[in-house]
Amino acid sequence: MRTSLVFAALALVTACKRHPAGERTCGEVGHRFYELGHAEVERSTELTASERSGVRGLLAPMRDSMVRACTEDHWSAAARACFAAAPDQPAFYACDAQLSAEQRAILAQRAAGKGK
Repeated sequence: MRTSLVFAALALVTACKRHPAGERTCGEVGHRFYELGHAEVERSTELTASERSGVRGLLAPMRDSMVRACTEDHWSAAARACFAAAPDQPAFYACDAQLSAEQRAILAQRAAGKGK
């Protein structure tokens, strides 16, 4: 399992295009999504152990889809910075406002499993 986590981290780093010094990357956006998702799952009092495990299993594919959308749809530096620095889930989701309508639609399609 540890090897697969290392491999996934390396894949994220190489999947993101380089950005000018100081700009946040799509990998950082995905990492923040993953961190916040795990924290939310751990805080939830409504999930059973089985449901908790199932949700955890969905976080990596969702993260990867977000990184792919960010990279392929050329999210702006402002959007990447907003997502990567979000202190909590509400702030993270509020960053959608930094995306164009088309980028939001594509992200929603990917999240639903209908995108690229």
